[in-house]
Amino acid sequence: MSIVLRRTYLKAKSNIFTSSSGNIALPCPFFKSASRTISDDKSGNNPQFSTSSILIENGFNVQELPVVVKKLKDLSEFEEKPDEELAASSHDSLNYQLIQEEFKQCLDLREVFSLLSKCTKITPNIALGAIERIYDIEKNPSPLIMDSKSVHINLAKGAILDKLLKVVLKTEDTHTILNILNTSSSFMEPFKYKFHDELLLRVIDNRLSIEQLCEFVTFLIKNKSDVKYSETIDKLWVGFVAREAEIDETNIVQVFSILHGLKASKRIILTLMEQKLCDLWARIKVPVMQDILSCFIVEKYLSVQSFCVVGGWISANIHALDEDSLLDIISKLTRLKYTDDQIEKAVEKYFKLKEPKIESPVLIVGILNFCMQFQICNEQILNSCSTYFLRNWDKVPPSFLNSIIYPYGYLYFDPANSLEFWSLTEKILHGMFDKLCSDDLSSIVLSFIYAGKYPASLVSRMLTPEYMTRVTKSDTLQKLHLIDIAMSLESKEYAGPLLPKDQWSKPISQDSRVKNILGKVMDALVHVVGGEERLSVAVSVPYMPSHETYLLDIMIHPAGLGSNIFNWKSKSGRNENIAILIHLPDHYCSDNEHLIGPQVMKKRHLKILGMKVVSLKYSLLSQFYTSYNKNGLKEYLIDSINNAEECK
Repeated sequence: MSIVLRRTYLKAKSNIFTSSSGNIALPCPFFKSASRTISDDKSGNNPQFSTSSILIENGFNVQELPVVVKKLKDLSEFEEKPDEELAASSHDSLNYQLIQEEFKQCLDLREVFSLLSKCTKITPNIALGAIERIYDIEKNPSPLIMDSKSVHINLAKGAILDKLLKVVLKTEDTHTILNILNTSSSFMEPFKYKFHDELLLRVIDNRLSIEQLCEFVTFLIKNKSDVKYSETIDKLWVGFVAREAEIDETNIVQVFSILHGLKASKRIILTLMEQKLCDLWARIKVPVMQDILSCFIVEKYLSVQSFCVVGGWISANIHALDEDSLLDIISKLTRLKYTDDQIEKAVEKYFKLKEPKIESPVLIVGILNFCMQFQICNEQILNSCSTYFLRNWDKVPPSFLNSIIYPYGYLYFDPANSLEFWSLTEKILHGMFDKLCSDDLSSIVLSFIYAGKYPASLVSRMLTPEYMTRVTKSDTLQKLHLIDIAMSLESKEYAGPLLPKDQWSKPISQDSRVKNILGKVMDALVHVVGGEERLSVAVSVPYMPSHETYLLDIMIHPAGLGSNIFNWKSKSGRNENIAILIHLPDHYCSDNEHLIGPQVMKKRHLKILGMKVVSLKYSLLSQFYTSYNKNGLKEYLIDSINNAEECK
C-alpha cells in the first residue's frame, strides 16, 4: 500500500522530503521543511489517512506541525480529475434549486423513492435533494394511516439513505458538502463525520479554495468541543500554504478571521498573512480593512509589521473615508493601542479637508479619545475639534462633555480660540450643572486648572455641602480635594480652601520605575549635591492632599535640614530647597518633549510652595546608566540643577 500526502503543487520548485508516512511537498517561499520519521497514527484504524508531523523552518524558528497523510490503494487515484467532470458538476449545481422544488412536491417517502426511480442518473445534488426531503417528511410525518407498501418503504429507507449519502460524498461540488456540515439538521448529524473525512481528503488533494478552507475551519472551530473536529483544525495549514497565491484583497479577511481558533499552526499562517497583507494592502477596500482590524481585536494581535502596513493604508485612503468609517478605524486602533506618524498625519489631513463638513459629535469624541490614548498634542486636530465644539455645542450630549473638554487641559493645549472655548465651556457647565455626574464635572474642572484657567464660581458651587452629599466615589472626592487646593494656591479670586483636610487618605507611594532608576543613579547624584545628608527621597508635602502632585522624587536641601524638620510654611527660605522630579515617558505628550497638564500643574504648585524645580528625563537617566556614561550623567545632573526653575 502506498501512503501519500498528495498535492497538486508537486511540480512547484520547493523542498520535497520523505518521511515514514509518505512524500510531502511544501511550495511556500516563506518556509522550508525537514523530515520527520515519527507517525502519530499508531493504531492505523482509519482506512483513508493517517496523521504525522513535520518540521518547518521559518527563518531562525523551527516549528513542528501536524499533517494528514492520505493512504492510496491504487496509484491511479493520483491522476487529476478531467476538467469536463468539474464542468458537469458545476452545471449540476445550477440545477439544484430546480431539484429541490421537485422533491418538495413529494408528500411521503413512497413519492420520494418513486421520483428517484425515474431518474436516469442519480447525481450528488439529486441525492442531496432527496435526503433533505426525507428529513422534512420524517420531521413532519403525514397524519394519514400508512398502508403495507408504506411500511415496506420505511423498512427500506435505511439502505436507500446509505446509498444516497455515498452518492453525495462523490460530488465534485465541495460547497454542497460544506452546506451539509453547517446544517443544523439532527437527521444529518450522525453522518457528519463522513463528510468531515471527505473534506479532509480534499484538503490533502488541494481541492478546496481559500474560501472553502476558511468555511471548513470555521465549522471546526465552532464545534471544537468534539475532539475529532478540534484535532483537525491545525492540520489544515497545508491547504492555506498551497493556495496562498489565491489569497487576494477580498478573501484575505476570511483567513484573518480564523486565526483566533488556531493553535499549533497559528504562527505559520500568521507569517503567511503578514506577507500577503504587505503585498495586497494597496488594493484592500475600506470595509475589508475595517473587518481585518476587527479580527486583530479578537485575536489580540500585535505585529509592528502589519500595523505599519495599516498605517500606510490609512494614509493612502484617508480621502475615501466617511465619518463612520474613520470613527470605526480610529476606535479600533485605540483599542489595539497602536498609532504612528502616518496615522496622525492622515487624521490631520482629514480635518484639513473636511473640518467644516463634520457633523457627528461621536467622531469628535472618538478622535479626542485617540489623542488621549496616545497623548497626541496635534495642533491641527485639536484646533479643529475645538472649532467643531464652538459651532455645534448645542448638539453635544452632556455625557460627551468630559471626553471633549478634558483632553485640552490634560494635554496642556490651549486652542487657537482659547478665550471663547473656555468661556463657553464654563457657561455650558453652569447650565448643565445638574445633568452632569460629579465625576465628569470634577474632571472637566481639573482640565481648566491644568490649562491655567480658574472657574472660581463653578468650583464654589461644586464644593457646597449640598453638592458634596451627592459624591460617593472616593476617586471623585480625591479630585475635589485636589481642585480645592489647586484653586487656593493659584487663584486670587478663590476664597478657599473650602474643604477640610482629608484625614483618611492613604499616603502616596513612589512609582517603582522611579525607585529603580534612583537606585542606579544615586551615587552620581550624591556626588553632585555634596553628600547624602543633603538629599531626601520620596518626600510628601505636608498639609496637602495625598496625591502624586505633592510627592517629590528627590528633595535637595541644606545639610541637616531634611524634610522632617523643614518649615514648609516659612517664606524666608524660598528657593533654598530644590524639588527634583523624574519624568517618566508617560509624563510627556507623544513628541516626548512637552509635559502633560498634570505634570505642568505639579511644577507650578511646587514653585508656589517656595521650591526650585528640576525636571529630569527618566529615559535620559536610563540611557546614561546603561551606556556606563558616568561623566555624561554627572554633567546632565549638574546642568539641570544649575538651571532649576525658581519659585514664584
